[in-house]
Amino acid sequence: MRSRTFLLSFALLSFAAVLALSASALAQQPCAEPLRTLDQRTAALEAGGVPGPALTESERGALRGMRQAAERLQQAGNSEGCLAVVRDAQALIRNIERPQVLPVDDLDKIALQSAQGEKVGEIDEVIVDPNTGRIAYAVVEMGGFLGMGERHVPVPWAAFQPAPDGQGLVLNATRDRLTAAPQFSRDNRPNMSDRQWAVAVHTYYGVPPYWVQGAAAYAAETQGQAMQNADTARLQQEVQRLSQEVQRLNQDLAQARAGQTQPDPASGSSQSAPADDGARTSQGTSQ
Repeated sequence: MRSRTFLLSFALLSFAAVLALSASALAQQPCAEPLRTLDQRTAALEAGGVPGPALTESERGALRGMRQAAERLQQAGNSEGCLAVVRDAQALIRNIERPQVLPVDDLDKIALQSAQGEKVGEIDEVIVDPNTGRIAYAVVEMGGFLGMGERHVPVPWAAFQPAPDGQGLVLNATRDRLTAAPQFSRDNRPNMSDRQWAVAVHTYYGVPPYWVQGAAAYAAETQGQAMQNADTARLQQEVQRLSQEVQRLNQDLAQARAGQTQPDPASGSSQSAPADDGARTSQGTSQ
């Protein structure tokens, strides 16, 4: 009995240790620090750190919803999905802090550089998706002299980021990578409505296709919620199993205690069980 009680206690302690380790692992996930940074920026906005009007209810709701979605993804172990939602939330905060718009005609005048600071070309053309109004691609013009030898490189808009100083755009690709990228000449334009071509271009730059970017956060949240539900179900099953084990051990303990007392056939009352052989021998000697 004591061994069973010890085993049960050990199992419960092990279960608690697993939960503690899981909580510690969550705190060390790749998305933990970005989430803390997001919380700080959101708190600053809600405390009045927005130039101009205060946050609207729709802005507050969007930020809180994205924060909750990211946290659920982190708890489900989907760090990649969590980071994607956090990036979307940070982009929303940048737009709230400083909305930026730019006429399409001015894109060819904007400075375009790589992450290493090298000039990589100029934006020659912008391709828009009429169904969603999103910019699908920016065609980067490279090299050439008087129109000779020019290369036109279609780059997914998701590969561009605003420069840290707010001046120009940063393209997440080196000049060499752009040189080797899918490209075309003025006389040989690709069919940009061809899905196979579009998927290949987005894959080359390591960004999701523009037509699914709006649904990416929702898809990641749905996946994370499903994973979290599965983890919860497994946890509930483990708790139920341990509860049944506790109940069984309690029954064994009650039966063992009941076996220590036996009813007296003459009086009908209970009396202690007979002593062991050594005790009976001692009693006989004394008589």
